[in-house]
Amino acid sequence: MMQIIHFQKNIHKIILLCAMLLCCYGTKAQMTEEILNGEYREIILKQLQKNVETREATMRQRAEQYLLSLPNNRKLYDESKLGIKADLVSGINSDGHAELNFKFTIEYTCHHFESVTDNYPTGAYLCEQSNASTAICELTRMMVDEIAPNYFKSGKKADIKLKASTDITEVSHLDYNNEYGEFRYVAARYNGESVRISVSQESGISTNAQLAFLRAQGLKDNLSKNVNGLKVTENNYTYDTRSYSETGSMYRNVGIEILVHAAFDQEIVEMNERLINDEFIDYNIPKVDENSNTKTYVLIIANERYDRPLPDVPYAYNDGEVMQQYCIRTLGIPQRQVKIIEDATMKQIKKDGVEWLKQIATSQKGDCQFIIYYAGHGLSDYDHNPYLVPKDLNYKGIKAFKGKTIDVESRMSGRDTKKLLEQCLRIDTLCAWFNRVPFKSITMIVDATFDGNQRDGEPLVNMKLSDKKSKGLRIRNDIVIIGAAAYEKTAFAFDEQHHGFLTYYLLKELKSRKGDVNLSNLYKSIDKEVQRESSLQGHLQEPIITVGGKLKDNWGQIRWK
Repeated sequence: MMQIIHFQKNIHKIILLCAMLLCCYGTKAQMTEEILNGEYREIILKQLQKNVETREATMRQRAEQYLLSLPNNRKLYDESKLGIKADLVSGINSDGHAELNFKFTIEYTCHHFESVTDNYPTGAYLCEQSNASTAICELTRMMVDEIAPNYFKSGKKADIKLKASTDITEVSHLDYNNEYGEFRYVAARYNGESVRISVSQESGISTNAQLAFLRAQGLKDNLSKNVNGLKVTENNYTYDTRSYSETGSMYRNVGIEILVHAAFDQEIVEMNERLINDEFIDYNIPKVDENSNTKTYVLIIANERYDRPLPDVPYAYNDGEVMQQYCIRTLGIPQRQVKIIEDATMKQIKKDGVEWLKQIATSQKGDCQFIIYYAGHGLSDYDHNPYLVPKDLNYKGIKAFKGKTIDVESRMSGRDTKKLLEQCLRIDTLCAWFNRVPFKSITMIVDATFDGNQRDGEPLVNMKLSDKKSKGLRIRNDIVIIGAAAYEKTAFAFDEQHHGFLTYYLLKELKSRKGDVNLSNLYKSIDKEVQRESSLQGHLQEPIITVGGKLKDNWGQIRWK
């Protein structure tokens, strides 16, 4: 299936953005400039860049899912490569003032097939005659209307560059049925030069310049009809066309580039207000005496990237990395006592994680406490017993996993379910690995969803689950587990903050208390705030806590510092 290329970010990007801030905007832009030149400038720029990168990652994942779901007669082949890039770029507006713009580019390279092509047949110009062209238009619609709609507000100015090309095959005369209207002396770029293009039904198509222009018009027609976000912006369309000196389908392609001027003004104002109210946990992390908490050891597992066909877990890296910073800065735990493993395999969880903690417990003769944190995919069996999902799953022989796709329409068989769960780590098994190991307490924080869904509420796998409520875990020893949600319910991501709900409110409480809080008050705050904010967003999430037998009524007095 078609590959997706991830474009690397320019290393000098932030430098250019900072230089841009020296210019003045206009009346409204002047206010934005004042904000950006204020106390939180660097934080806002960093957060804006992170927002754009998240949208690009989401777009690439959505594109992969979309391309795999296409019917056979619209498929794009492995030899074709799609390039997607979203970026925050600096610019100068028509008044000479600096601005921050959102730029989205989608294009592809298409290779020749014997009697099969993803691209336009020779002499064709209608958008629907090219599988790749219609796919690019639909993916652009997804980006504008579903992934980044906040950048495409009414009255925003958008520059839309339509790219199209032909191969060297000469055009003598092709019929033009006026599908896109009649054109007289329309400005365009052709082979790098400024030209004027005219096309009518009466004259037909007699040059490659006209043919390439009409392929670009096909993109414009599709976007104008189908992309709601571009119906409210003030659009300036330009045409960048060319004719190659070779023959073949790879030279008959199109691309789209959209630049939205001053796309971030509203977001900048809102972010500044949130920074004033200290709503971002990623910044201004409180710092206590360094290395003051020598009895606490932390294992952080942040599984964001999974081998296909499993999708990625949004923000898991950020969850783990910011959790690590709070452990070191706010809880005063020595850095070498906080281990983070990203995209952990089962072997790494056992050897590099659990065995590491067990050896520490033995060496300290139990005079220590542990924090185990997990962000990633979760699954559960029929009775809602929760499992952590390592990165290194073997999908061979599991019928629900077909190549690069997951069949979420059909329920997995009992055999497939067993084969899948055998490769995952049941949470009570993880707890049992610490039996007969001396320690004061273990607190596990599990920011994952176990009901067969992903963090965004979309289905992950379709496994048979009991209609009855989960009985909960039965764990021994001095262990407390705080879960993002009941194991038969979905745990969501807090998209505005780039964290899971549980992680965000856990760290927010640590921030407000500078780490000085017992487990009872910490959980009460998490439970209250997660339920409040998630319900406001339309999907109520209720955290859950499980306490091991030995702790009984004393768990609430546990402190991490």
